[in-house]
Amino acid sequence: MFGRTDQWAYRIPYALQWMWFPPLMICVFLAPESPWWLVRKGRYEEAKKSLLRLTSAGRDPTFDADETIDMIKHTHELELDMTSGSSYWDCFKGTNRRRTEIVCMLFVSQNFAGNTFSNYSTYCECVDGVQN
Repeated sequence: MFGRTDQWAYRIPYALQWMWFPPLMICVFLAPESPWWLVRKGRYEEAKKSLLRLTSAGRDPTFDADETIDMIKHTHELELDMTSGSSYWDCFKGTNRRRTEIVCMLFVSQNFAGNTFSNYSTYCECVDGVQN
């Protein structure tokens, strides 16, 4: 589009970005549910079907879907035990307070370093001393 000087020089690239919408929507519609999400909802048989759909039998002949679903169940139960009785307020108590401070400062330091300005700066091209 560099050679164009009319309004289509910017309209065509903006229009082309929309060509990905229909194929992506079809892929999203046909994608299987996550086995992890299904286990968290207590739908174990559907989780097994989804897991079998996401794996191939030829790649790993020792793969056992039931064993994997049991591992996901066990992990989910451990997560429930670890997070029961906790809240966001716990991020500001004890050793978690220091972790929260470090993460917040890392996030803020990117903005203080001018990252916001460098990524959203305007681009101006000068040709033969004339600003376009």
